[in-house]
Amino acid sequence: MTTSENADDAPIEESLGLFGWLEEIFYAGVELSVLATPGFLAVFLTQHRYPDAVPLAGLMALAVGYLSLAVFRQQTIDVGTWPRRGELTSSPLRFTYFSLLFFVSSYGVGAAAMTLGSYWYTLFGGVVIALGLAAFPTTYRLLYGDPTTKPADMV
Repeated sequence: MTTSENADDAPIEESLGLFGWLEEIFYAGVELSVLATPGFLAVFLTQHRYPDAVPLAGLMALAVGYLSLAVFRQQTIDVGTWPRRGELTSSPLRFTYFSLLFFVSSYGVGAAAMTLGSYWYTLFGGVVIALGLAAFPTTYRLLYGDPTTKPADMV
């Protein structure tokens, strides 16, 4: 959903439509891919211990992560208010959070799947990243306050 205003200054919720959702998923993919790059590197360097399970869990985490991030940012499932994508003050938190979340949802889940003895457990990589992304607005609010109180600065 997207919000606009009518002549009475009352907010109106409008449906995004198919192309709006594809655009939202694209931007979610870019955001997650860029901010989780340190986590990608860590997984790449440590995946040799579980060469099959870690990539499977990582692929599941990416696919579900892109969709989850788009759904949460559009508040289709309301988990709280997200900061603007271009907000630089929270970049250290977002890089750290998204990287650790990807590492846990790929390497951690892959290692657990091999410990439990089945590749089917790698599907939980998607569950872990979805739950972690759902918790991000709460983490952000604890450290930076409400994102709606921070207007964009003019450059």
